Amino acid sequence: MTIARAFRRPGAVRTGLVFGAVLAVYVVATGLRNTVYNNHVLLADAFLHGRVWIPSQPPGIDAILYRGHWYIIEGPLPAVLMLPLVAIMGTAAPQTFVAAICGAVAVAAAYVTFGRMGLGETQRLWLTAFLAFGTVLFWSTAFSAVWMFAHVVGVMFAMLAVAEWYGRRRPALLGFLISCAALTRFPMVLAALPLGAALAAQTPRDLRRLEQFVLGAAPLFILYAGYNYARWHTLGDIGYTLWYHQDQVGEPTGSPFRLRYLPFNLYSFFFLPPQFLDGFPWLKPTSYGVALTFTSPALALAFLADARQRESLLWWSATLLTALPSLLYYVNGFEQFGMRHSLDFTPFLLPLVARGLQRYPTVFAYALIALSIAASSYGVWYSWAYHGFSVVPR
Repeated sequence: MTIARAFRRPGAVRTGLVFGAVLAVYVVATGLRNTVYNNHVLLADAFLHGRVWIPSQPPGIDAILYRGHWYIIEGPLPAVLMLPLVAIMGTAAPQTFVAAICGAVAVAAAYVTFGRMGLGETQRLWLTAFLAFGTVLFWSTAFSAVWMFAHVVGVMFAMLAVAEWYGRRRPALLGFLISCAALTRFPMVLAALPLGAALAAQTPRDLRRLEQFVLGAAPLFILYAGYNYARWHTLGDIGYTLWYHQDQVGEPTGSPFRLRYLPFNLYSFFFLPPQFLDGFPWLKPTSYGVALTFTSPALALAFLADARQRESLLWWSATLLTALPSLLYYVNGFEQFGMRHSLDFTPFLLPLVARGLQRYPTVFAYALIALSIAASSYGVWYSWAYHGFSVVPR
């Protein structure tokens, strides 16, 4: 069966083909190797033993010693996803394999989204390939250490929410999916503001949809508050602040989110170039990352979407709000290809990219997607070939 014939089949079959193809590439890209930065595996193991703390701090694991115990600071949802495999395999459970599945689910959800937006099959496939292999999602899935794994899981839940928005738009399910994304990558919680407002605006003088949205999100946030109380004896999460106070590049007091970090983060997102070498392979990604301008230039197609549409206002609001914490954070991500923090807002920017391509389907637009795929593929190849980052397994 040819690819063209396969994609003339019913939608569920086509979506399954997308999922299977992307999963196969992602699994190969992992090198069938696990990561030693398995914070979420360790946390899942702790949960299975009735604890919220890990017994010690293995090398390279982000954990804080607080009142006599070591606590993982990252959001707990990825650890929940690891529970079945950890229950069977213990701390040897393959975090990278679960990441590959989550990444493929995210891409399949994007393919469904583009169909629900009314894009033609050719545009759907190009945009799906862009998310899968032209954004930092590709590299983060291939080397799904603790931070990258969290990004991949966050993108999955956010893309499922975007797909639901263009589908039945069930408020409770949207709230639940956004809460799942937020308890993986907390900046994503800010997308709830424009989504909730848009839901309420659909039914004038009737806030029931907004109430359902909040009720869908509430159970997980209540559990999260309990989790924080079990760790810190407060309902809020102070983990990243404590980490900032102990980090050698942080400060002993204050918040890790400060206006003075904005210039470097803006430079990182838009201007930070790779290093140029005199010989092969000519380009070397820096340990600080590489700006999106060079790794995912097709994101710029979002600026071609019609800004006068409510749809554009919704997704630009969600994009800017979820990007704000990363722009004010004290580090840009470190040890990364591209800018991994961009995955916090990429799912919300993607509908705008789609509208931009739909509005101006030029050769230049497709060239930007092809260039993005080439750049991200280079990042995965370079990382394996030269072990250019500490997260690359040896």
